[in-house]
Amino acid sequence: MIAAVAVGAGAFVVMEPLTYAIHRWVMHGAGWAWHRSHHRRRVSRFETNDWYPVVFAALTVVLMAAGSLAHPLRWLIPLGAGVTAYGASYAFVHDLYIHGRFVHIPVLGPLERLRSAHSLHHSFGGEPYGMLCPLVPGDLRRRAATQADRLASSR
Repeated sequence: MIAAVAVGAGAFVVMEPLTYAIHRWVMHGAGWAWHRSHHRRRVSRFETNDWYPVVFAALTVVLMAAGSLAHPLRWLIPLGAGVTAYGASYAFVHDLYIHGRFVHIPVLGPLERLRSAHSLHHSFGGEPYGMLCPLVPGDLRRRAATQADRLASSR
């Protein structure tokens, strides 16, 4: 039981750097055709980018099914549970809280830092690529502050 919890928790933690890498080098690379829709004004409830979580969830289900069918692979079940927990957290923070898709969630103070970091990603088109632990480079913070100062002084 302890090993299963450790595998699930480890999978949850590892998902942030893995998500960063996928977002940076796949979604903003070869997978831009799907992800582009997320960086444009939404014209319907769904966007092409929504295929990413569908594909990732399907892969996770396949892994968990393999773990339930082959006893030596049973560790894939808690691994899949950790990945699923991360996916649910990501969906809550990114889709529901930050972008207000499907439901309105009132301001939650601890999540405002994540909203602010994601706003920088959409404003400048690069970093931060992470979601639950975004790392905002200092030069990007300075660029954003300078832009905010210019906007404030032009009013």
